[in-house]
Amino acid sequence: MKNLIQRIRTDWQFLIVAVTTAAIGLNFLAHPGLLEDHSAYAFIVNVLDDAVFSVPIVIGGGVGVFLFVLGKRQFRAAFLVFYQFVWMVLLLAYVWQVVNGHPNSTWIMALCINVMVFLVALWGEENG
Repeated sequence: MKNLIQRIRTDWQFLIVAVTTAAIGLNFLAHPGLLEDHSAYAFIVNVLDDAVFSVPIVIGGGVGVFLFVLGKRQFRAAFLVFYQFVWMVLLLAYVWQVVNGHPNSTWIMALCINVMVFLVALWGEENG
């Protein structure tokens, strides 16, 4: 338990990204159709909140949290790439919603998480 608390203190950013990624996947599983779009590119956006996309997000976030708790860092870079991909796709989907006249502020959250994932990948190893 002492090691876990120390890992959280020194690497809390990675843990937040992993938990947030798992939570957004769970939200999509609980609310199918959340990103429903009726524009010309609806087939791209509409699939993002389906199980085909949300289950891998939940698994990726959950496994990242699990490996964090165990103190396993060897897959950290791969998970950060996965998280960056997920949040960039979500950012594009949320911006697309705004462009098509469905204002929301979720794109701001997705943008900030993208920046956070980038900075964790860039500087996250200094303390760890």
